[in-house]
Amino acid sequence: MNMADIPVHKKLRHVSREELFALVWQRPMSRLAEELEISGNGLAKICDRMDVPYPPRGYWAKREAGKPVVAFKLPPRRDGIPQVTDIYPTPAKPAPLQEAERSATAAAAKVEAIRVPDGLDDLHPRVKAWIAEHKKQQKERAQESRRRRHESWWTPRLLPDLTIRDLYRFRVTSAIFTGVEKAGGRIEQSPMTGKVTFKIASHLVECSIVEKLVKSLKPRDETRTWTAYPDHHQSGLGSSGFLRVSITTYLDGRQPQWIESPKTKIGDLLPEIVGTLMAAGPILDQQKREREEREKRHREEEARRYEARRLREIDDKRWNKLRELAADLEQRDRLLVFLAEVEKRAFDEGDVSVGGRNLSDWIAWAKERAEALDPLRRGAAGMFNEIARISQWS
Repeated sequence: MNMADIPVHKKLRHVSREELFALVWQRPMSRLAEELEISGNGLAKICDRMDVPYPPRGYWAKREAGKPVVAFKLPPRRDGIPQVTDIYPTPAKPAPLQEAERSATAAAAKVEAIRVPDGLDDLHPRVKAWIAEHKKQQKERAQESRRRRHESWWTPRLLPDLTIRDLYRFRVTSAIFTGVEKAGGRIEQSPMTGKVTFKIASHLVECSIVEKLVKSLKPRDETRTWTAYPDHHQSGLGSSGFLRVSITTYLDGRQPQWIESPKTKIGDLLPEIVGTLMAAGPILDQQKREREEREKRHREEEARRYEARRLREIDDKRWNKLRELAADLEQRDRLLVFLAEVEKRAFDEGDVSVGGRNLSDWIAWAKERAEALDPLRRGAAGMFNEIARISQWS
């Protein structure tokens, strides 16, 4: 088959190694990935997983320029390499929620005038409490150290002063707190670590306002001097000199984050950050509605399955009852044939007494019991009426 004749369907499934190999050498990976509705990186990973070679970088440009190129061959399939794979299109990103966009725009407009404080006098009360708590802890550590100064085996480490990076993070956090409250949100939890929680509408939104850390080649003690609370951070990492703000609550497939750079500070991004936080309310409302709708559909589907199972059980019980009645009819017929033979024998023996009853009485009793087995003694309608009364619990 000519490779140019190979069609690409938007929902390819069960693609063999041979088919995939032909496709990736038919057209550039980026174009093929777009047609398959997946990313180019995702397509490359599929090829690697199936041990399918694909054109190297620059292959198509050289080919179009008429330069010599080398095309690889498909190697034999090794053990552990799948023969076929499923390729599913990447789900499309949900359309922006208009209510969320309106909330973000309104919130951003309310906080445009808010700036990161230059000093510590105008900090948000929650942040001022951090500084007061730090001073309290410093004093308590110093007192404890003095009490134990003669105990050479252990003396508590003094708590250092807040560093420039600590105070900068505090000032930025203060501005974010002020902006959220001005936009209509509420601070629910505000630990000094920077892992805070806001109340937006009726939802809790978790947010991280922390130092962006980087790996450091400095000795461990030197990497911990940038903050008064090194135990709040992973060992072996040092300050990058920039803050990172991220919303850790899952929002419509995203977890937004903002990282400072030499040109952009968090203060410059404050309207966008607060706007995104306030937009979380409508997004979480939508997610809640969708979750409740899924749960409702699940309950309805469970109810349908239960009802189908219940009706199936009733149907099986009714069918078994019909088979029992058919067996009763067969048994009745066999008994009547048997009793007819008994009557013949009894005629020769006479109506003798057996167990205090005449032989004819015994035969009449047996015939009555045999006739009682007849499911049709009340007609076909009567028989099916008995079957129809069977329920799940009968």
